[in-house]
Amino acid sequence: MILMTKSEVKMQEEKISKERLLWKLEKLRLEVSNLKQEQTDLELSVESLSLRAQQLEYLLSQSNEKLEAEISNRQSREKTLQFVIALLLREKADLEIMLETTIEHADIVEELLHDRCIRDPLTGLFNRGYLEKSLHREISRAQQNQRSLGAIVVDVDHFKRFNDTFGHEAGDLVLCELARFLQTESRPADIVCRYGGEEFLLILPESSLQVTQNHAEYLRQQVKQLQLHYGDRPLNNITISVGVALFPQHGTTAQAVFQMADAALYRAKSQGRDRVVVAELPVFE
Repeated sequence: MILMTKSEVKMQEEKISKERLLWKLEKLRLEVSNLKQEQTDLELSVESLSLRAQQLEYLLSQSNEKLEAEISNRQSREKTLQFVIALLLREKADLEIMLETTIEHADIVEELLHDRCIRDPLTGLFNRGYLEKSLHREISRAQQNQRSLGAIVVDVDHFKRFNDTFGHEAGDLVLCELARFLQTESRPADIVCRYGGEEFLLILPESSLQVTQNHAEYLRQQVKQLQLHYGDRPLNNITISVGVALFPQHGTTAQAVFQMADAALYRAKSQGRDRVVVAELPVFE
């Protein structure tokens, strides 16, 4: 047995104490590092949620204005409440879409925070990727609630000839103004997307065929009233062709409904453009 002197014992205790202190410092350093990472993650989440909260605040403001005008009896109050709940559920679903997109495209998180992954950069409308997810989601919701859903496909007539005459910048101006018009003339619950080129798609939840067709006809007529100018040059004679389809009457899937609306649009163009055509009923053999 080796006996240590008091000084040796003290030195040994100091050594052990220092080692324990160093170990605690290292542990604290790791905890601080983890806290900083968590803070960064929280800041990103807060910024994203802040953007969505602003949109939700705007939608709720619009809904409140509608409530003040429509609440006259118990039935209307219940209907309006269901409408607000649907909007809130849509916002939740939109956040889920953003989360899915964030996971799929982790290398462009900064762009996602500014809606660049779900917005068309030219018009500011929802893009084709968002459209496909939203149409599937709305069809599923309509099927679950046993409600109808309208789809309107809009295409600018003779857009290539327009570009050749006035230039592509003037064409971009027309697309932007048309996008703003379609968004302004739609209900808060409707979804307006730029499908591609000069083609747009509107999704109208809980709309009958007659309501959808009437809205399409209204848009067609009002587009011709737009007064646009590119510099000092008036951009006149802008018309649109429109195809209309309804779930579940014209199809029971998102792809089927869109294809039927697109086929109706093709017929509108082949029949002379500047008109609304409703999809034909599918034939089952």
